Amino acid sequence: MKLRSHLGKITWSLADKGLYVLYGLVQLWQIQALAPNVYGVFALLVALNTWIMLISDGSALNGLIQFGTDPTERKRINAMGLVIHATVLAVSSLLVLALQQPLSDLFREKQFVKVATMLPLYCLLTLPRMFCLKLIYREMRMRDLFIIDLIWFLVRTIMTAWAINTDSLHTLEDIIQIDFAGMAASSLGALYFTRKELRFNWKGSITFRDYLRYGIPMAVAGALNSTPRQLDVLVIAAFFGVGVVGVYNLAKNLYRFFEQAFDAVVSLLYPASVRMITQHRTEDLQILVTKAISVTLIPTVIALVILELGGSSLIVPLLGEKYSASVGHFNILILAALGMPFTLMSSIIQAMGHSTVVVKFSAIGLVVGMSTLFVTAFLGLQNYIGLGLVANSIVVGLLCTAYVRKSVHFPLNALMRAVQDVRKAVINKFQAS
Repeated sequence: MKLRSHLGKITWSLADKGLYVLYGLVQLWQIQALAPNVYGVFALLVALNTWIMLISDGSALNGLIQFGTDPTERKRINAMGLVIHATVLAVSSLLVLALQQPLSDLFREKQFVKVATMLPLYCLLTLPRMFCLKLIYREMRMRDLFIIDLIWFLVRTIMTAWAINTDSLHTLEDIIQIDFAGMAASSLGALYFTRKELRFNWKGSITFRDYLRYGIPMAVAGALNSTPRQLDVLVIAAFFGVGVVGVYNLAKNLYRFFEQAFDAVVSLLYPASVRMITQHRTEDLQILVTKAISVTLIPTVIALVILELGGSSLIVPLLGEKYSASVGHFNILILAALGMPFTLMSSIIQAMGHSTVVVKFSAIGLVVGMSTLFVTAFLGLQNYIGLGLVANSIVVGLLCTAYVRKSVHFPLNALMRAVQDVRKAVINKFQAS
């Protein structure tokens, strides 16, 4: 795959992820106005909504890309995807609502009742956005993705500025109102940009059995893979309280700068690999795989060295005294980024249709990650609770890469392809001059 031919898509995708980085600064602004326990409870709501969306992404939404390569099947695929998507969201959020009291007792936090009550509405507001974004990813329309996310971030940024200026950002309800308004506006924008693709009927040959045979393993894999990343805050709340969740979740928000960069890669990697596999372009797939790892691994290592050698201390003035402990958590969490170039390979395995393999690797990663988290929690090692995510990322990344290497057959030295490409480019430039 020639990167030059996809430069426009890559540029818009990176610009989109840049929005997440910029909004991270807005979140720091929000956090400074909120008490750690208030922000901690809000983090539980966001984590539950995100976890449910990731489950639906596997069971319902990935099928829109996997089976949507055939234009004659798209209306039927759209219909099946929407039905499954809505069902997963409704069942999951209503289950949390039904269990609100036992969960509130577990976390020793009365405000969790508000979280459970708000979750169904949050899922409803998120439903159109998530569905429509998958249609956009299917066509790799990264410019439209950027605009939809821009709407999402602008609404929340403007409301945050207004609330802080009027000194009206203090309670859980205040921050929820901002998040809900942004999500609603983004969903409306997504519906507008995909209005021509929102076509549904039941004509076609793909069955629910075919769709779910692919989707259910991916949903299980999504649940297993996202649990250490999203529901770790529930474990931390049970052991250390929501105040610690607020401090730790701020560190996770900073760490998401890394995650967003890799999400940008996945948004291009998965659709491209589906096409290559469908068209039996094995050599192109080999190049895609090795470039994806090498191009992301090298800058990740450089960034980690800078941050671990003291660069992260520059964040402290932005956080304020009540959140200064977040830097310690951040320094632990960023070690998980070492595994992320290799976890990209899970999208290649998905594109191969080997979803049960992803389930197996995600299950192993879940056991390793959550075991690490529980051990640190039981030992009272509050400053090391991020090690669960680190262990999960590295284990899953190594397993996925080993599987893809066995399937695609690329040499290990090809993982340094980016260095070789840069070296060749420099040599050619000097020779030309």
